[in-house]
Amino acid sequence: MECHHSPEINNKLKEIKVQVDRFKTSLSYYITASANGEMIKSLRKETYNVGTKLLDITSEMALIANQTLQERTRKAIADIRSAQRILIFTLFLAFLIGLWIAVTLTRSITKPVRELIGLSRKIAEGDFGYTTDYYDLTEFGELAASFNEMSLSLKESNERSVVHMNRLAGLHRMTLPLYSASAITELIREVSFAMAEFIDVEQCGLMLLDNDSEYYEHKHPASGLDEEQINSIKIRKDDLLKLYLSSKNRPLIINNLQREEMPAGLLGDNNMDIRNVMLGWVRQKGELIGVIRLANKHGGGFTEESYRLIGIISNNVSVAFENIKLYEDMMARMQELKETQEQLLQAAKLAAVGELASNVAHEINNPLTSIMGYAELAKDETDIEIIMKDIDIIEKESIRARDIVQQLLEFSRKKPLKITEVDINSLLRETVSLANPRIRDAGIKVIEQYSGLPLIMGDPNQLKQVFLNIINNAVSSLSEGGGKVSITTGKNDDSVFVEIEDNGSGIPDDVLPRIFEPYFTTKRNKGTGLGLSISYKIIQSHKGRIDVRSREGEGTKFTVYLPVYTNTI
Repeated sequence: MECHHSPEINNKLKEIKVQVDRFKTSLSYYITASANGEMIKSLRKETYNVGTKLLDITSEMALIANQTLQERTRKAIADIRSAQRILIFTLFLAFLIGLWIAVTLTRSITKPVRELIGLSRKIAEGDFGYTTDYYDLTEFGELAASFNEMSLSLKESNERSVVHMNRLAGLHRMTLPLYSASAITELIREVSFAMAEFIDVEQCGLMLLDNDSEYYEHKHPASGLDEEQINSIKIRKDDLLKLYLSSKNRPLIINNLQREEMPAGLLGDNNMDIRNVMLGWVRQKGELIGVIRLANKHGGGFTEESYRLIGIISNNVSVAFENIKLYEDMMARMQELKETQEQLLQAAKLAAVGELASNVAHEINNPLTSIMGYAELAKDETDIEIIMKDIDIIEKESIRARDIVQQLLEFSRKKPLKITEVDINSLLRETVSLANPRIRDAGIKVIEQYSGLPLIMGDPNQLKQVFLNIINNAVSSLSEGGGKVSITTGKNDDSVFVEIEDNGSGIPDDVLPRIFEPYFTTKRNKGTGLGLSISYKIIQSHKGRIDVRSREGEGTKFTVYLPVYTNTI
């Protein structure tokens, strides 16, 4: 068996073995020696020396072993440290390799994802059609392929949507003017020129039925046709109805047209080159009243899209025809209503004149009596100076009578609305002078309080009628005699106001809400019931308003507000 100790230790071990043998021999001699004391002492000393030597050798071995152990320990520690460094380097290298592998794998995974995210953002911004070149056999490759299909599909759908939206926008722009047309000629023009541009044809126009001739005739104006060509396009009613029924009431398209395929007159004279034609039927309450005629589509024949568009447009034209008819009927009714209102206004005015007539006649009697008296005196008078004084009096009284009659005639005469600058205070004074005879006969006191007012815009004659109606109503409420009527003017913000207040019988609470209704009256056999209704409408037409407050047995106050800065009514 090979000894694993160092040579130095082996030598020491051999020396220890020799010394042990010597020690054993010396010890045996010492133990067995009993005769000679010197021998025993010598053996003891020798045994001691051998033991000492043995101990020295053992100590040296221990020292050598310790040194060897320390050397081996240092070497082991060095080996351990070297192993640690190698291990640390190995771990660091493994970490770097792992990190590189992780980064490489992450990049290989995230690159297509980042690319897809970037493309998705572009698509989200409305920029469709982007695709990725990434390809592999993993799920990412499948995802990229699916993304490309989705992007291309979205682009195609978006393009179709844009085309559709453009068509709808164009259809909206084209049909919108149809509903604002107020006359047939205007509608024909919109249909002819707008459709020619929208559907892109050489010829476009509208054919309408002439009930007298029983022909559908092409109307002026038309796009792409001169007057002679327009006049040459007409078709018998029965022939067009057959064509209409054969199409099953749907738009008719004929591409690669041959003239013998169509009824005579629909294609115009023989000099007109018609390659294709499309007809859109215009119906009203189920009856065919016209046809939209389009010919020679640019870029080829008419398509399915053209078919859908002409169907929509034909329906809109049918509705536009109905709107024009309703508009014309409405305008006729409005004219009738306007004439009726004017008649009612004149009737109310004449009713007011009738109430004034007797008092005016009485008022005229005074100057007439003076005229007749001074005329009789002038006949018998010989002094020319006295005669001239009598004639001056006759002239003044005649002028006074003429002015009274002129005011009455001016008020009663029917005139168109005339907007001018109006001084409300002066107008009220003239109105009071018209009502003065009746006021004086009833013994009523009139209190006039006029403030400085700006001018307003209005019809003086109509405003005079309003104030005269209110004053007459006040006088009627005081018909038993006595009482007073107060007329006050002032300014409030952007309006002037006129207050006409009496202390008469007042208006009952159940009657007050109805006083502005037409033909409503509490005068029984007197009056038309139109006075306050007409007054209310007149003030409304002047952008003003009428307020009324009344308490039965205490009196009534009417307040009329009129705007100051109204330039047009």
